[in-house]
Amino acid sequence: TPLALMQLTSIVIRIDNAAFVHRIAKNALALSEKFGSSGEKTELCVNYYMGAGHLDSYQSGANQLRKAFSSGLSSGNANAAFYCAGHGTHFSTISAETDLPSLLLQIDYYLRLLEIYKSEMAKKFILCYRETVSTLIDRGQSTGIEAKLSYGDASDPGIGNKLLEVFYFHQVFRNYWLGYSERCHHYVQKFCAISKPGHFFIYVIKFYHGLNSLDMIKKQANYSKSKEVDEIIASMKVVASQSESNFRNKLELLEAEQYGVTGGHIVAVAFHA
Repeated sequence: TPLALMQLTSIVIRIDNAAFVHRIAKNALALSEKFGSSGEKTELCVNYYMGAGHLDSYQSGANQLRKAFSSGLSSGNANAAFYCAGHGTHFSTISAETDLPSLLLQIDYYLRLLEIYKSEMAKKFILCYRETVSTLIDRGQSTGIEAKLSYGDASDPGIGNKLLEVFYFHQVFRNYWLGYSERCHHYVQKFCAISKPGHFFIYVIKFYHGLNSLDMIKKQANYSKSKEVDEIIASMKVVASQSESNFRNKLELLEAEQYGVTGGHIVAVAFHA
């Protein structure tokens, strides 16, 4: 079925097979238009954006996921609908698809609905995004709420690593923007220790790890991290070749920042050699 084919693509996709898997996923979408049931459409959408949809623009993906959320609720598929809500919120957050106050309102709408639908797992994911958006707006001073995702909730051995991976992802994201370089670096290591290699999410972390490493070089005049930044940029070139709209700008920013930080140092070394 189109759904089974799409679920397979979301499992097997990696950077080295992304273009091929993306074509298969697009074919699954086309098949669903002819042969799929209306009840499958929300699940097709969430599986597409869990995998091959990372090659499309995150901004357009966020919009499509919001539509799929509404469709899923109206068709009675609340579980898939809230998966769409979570992924759409993720795409909005990392791509600046909408302004932060509007995104916060959308998240609070999801949380109100979750009081009715009683999905504790979905609520934990959404709370993690809410705290991040609130932190980015005003460090949670006036937009924060008492309910938060704690490390204890995220590290529950009964639910696997996915929620803990999301928890670490947000710790990296928040601490970078708050300027806590050492803490950001700590959570990068935590994230990479449990994350599956080759998936697109890890390249968002690599991007922030690269920027954070360059900040640490600037603050400490310690060029030992330069090799690590070179390795990050090399990997970002690979992912940018597959997902141009989402990663080309990140690659170019990293390269510009690297030149600004280390360019003068390299010239000075060459001059004194």
